[in-house]
Amino acid sequence: MAEVVNVRLLKAGDKLQVSHGATVVVVSNPLDGVWIFARYLASPKDPSLEGTEDMIFAQDIIEVLEISGD
Repeated sequence: MAEVVNVRLLKAGDKLQVSHGATVVVVSNPLDGVWIFARYLASPKDPSLEGTEDMIFAQDIIEVLEISGD
């Protein structure tokens, strides 16, 4: 089982893997514990998402891949 990601600790620049196999980077975090705003870096199942921004639901976050240097 994957480790639970505390969405409130995520900050701009953190890279994440989400449930549909995409890699995203956090753009902003409203700190509500439910959503983050992110930009798609890679999306093997739907390449048209790459470069777009979207809201990502906390339960769709699988793993933190990289913590930003801030």
